Amino acid sequence: MTPAAVAFASGAALLQLTASGGGIDAREVYFTREMRNHHASSVLVGDYLYGFSSAILTAMRFDTGEVAWRDRSVGKGSLVYADGRLYLFSERGDVALAEATHEAYREHGRFTLDIGALPTWSHPVVSNGLLFLRDQDTVYAYDVRSR
Repeated sequence: MTPAAVAFASGAALLQLTASGGGIDAREVYFTREMRNHHASSVLVGDYLYGFSSAILTAMRFDTGEVAWRDRSVGKGSLVYADGRLYLFSERGDVALAEATHEAYREHGRFTLDIGALPTWSHPVVSNGLLFLRDQDTVYAYDVRSR
């Protein structure tokens, strides 16, 4: 298997940084392989971190690394948090809206963009009530304001 196939065989760590005599000491609080981001980072909402561990959307308690839930969701992708929601965008063009809750994965809708043969690794952006998605040379904008 190539490193990309296993999300670079890495994991996540929480470090405690403390000022010490003009420098900084770092202490590892935990290391986990339960969150292995590949091309996107996770987002912190309250006490929970949401991110794609390889192709599995994962909710993990930030201070302990304990996994709250996992779901295949849209597959490997990226996400953004806005207005109490997670906007999910897969490398295959699948888009989903889910609650940002540690209780369970709760999806509220999805659709698929007709992307080309190449994967899309761009990150979704929400600004002024618009969701922006990019695939190679095409940018899509969707009005996501509550009505």
